[in-house]
Amino acid sequence: MDTPHDPLAGLRPAADHRDPRASALLRPFSPGTPLQDRPVLLGLPYDGGIPSRPGARFGPKALREALGSYGSFDGQRELGEVVDMGDLTLAAMNGAVTHARIEEASRNLFAAGARPIFIGGDHGLTGSLIRGLAAARPGLRLALVTIDAHLDVREYDNEATLSSGTPFRRALETPILTGARTAMIGIRYLANSRYYLSWAREQGVHLYTVDDVAERGAVAVAREALSRIMKDADALYLSVDIDAADAAVAPGVSAVSVGGLSSREMIDVVRTVSAEPRLLGADLMELSPPHDENARTAKLTARLLLEVLSVRPS
Repeated sequence: MDTPHDPLAGLRPAADHRDPRASALLRPFSPGTPLQDRPVLLGLPYDGGIPSRPGARFGPKALREALGSYGSFDGQRELGEVVDMGDLTLAAMNGAVTHARIEEASRNLFAAGARPIFIGGDHGLTGSLIRGLAAARPGLRLALVTIDAHLDVREYDNEATLSSGTPFRRALETPILTGARTAMIGIRYLANSRYYLSWAREQGVHLYTVDDVAERGAVAVAREALSRIMKDADALYLSVDIDAADAAVAPGVSAVSVGGLSSREMIDVVRTVSAEPRLLGADLMELSPPHDENARTAKLTARLLLEVLSVRPS
């Protein structure tokens, strides 16, 4: 049989080995791939718990595509490879089943010694990610930094009623985390109720508003937060809701609003927190491509992923 002729043979641009793209850092997982102490990427294409604008289920795909906008040299070294586990198969219409699968996947990755970065997706899934970590490492004293406009500590009735507003209520219900080891950066007024602000303060959570960041600087706020929560912690987890960024730089999120962090402030906080040697996992959530203009939000999210990777051991 004749080999089909490619009418575009020789017309496609060849990859330039002198300018490698960050997308080339992703290496598909295959059985037998060692995971111990390695960065691992896992997509969570689910947005069933988002009450506002659906679309975050397409976030993992958009983030991977946006990596091609960046190089792999961070100014000092070439970034190391990332094991890409692909996207988890999730039950789009069954929140309880989805959260159970997320918790199991998280438990398995942390038990294998991986340092996962989860990309979503519904931020409500973070509660199940931390529950999976608690199941894998029950004696852990975990510290948590969230970058988010919202507290996300809403009450819920059962697993079927979980939403993007419940993850940190669920995280604080685990035995590995306390309010004193939790810091929330980027909190906006007129986006959170008096009731939940009071509840978070009662738990001892360290709250930093967008005004704190504007007045004191992103790096200074992040360093203070770490100094407070890492005193007796064994490990650190970072959770980023892209809606912490202002609508001007991140229109493609589930809960878009004005008055948020600038892209530079987002980068500075993520870089500062990720430089903590005890960081063992992170997530980047709520990128919503159907609402993204010129992939601006996807590119910001991809940049934040690269910031996490740039300060980790090669």
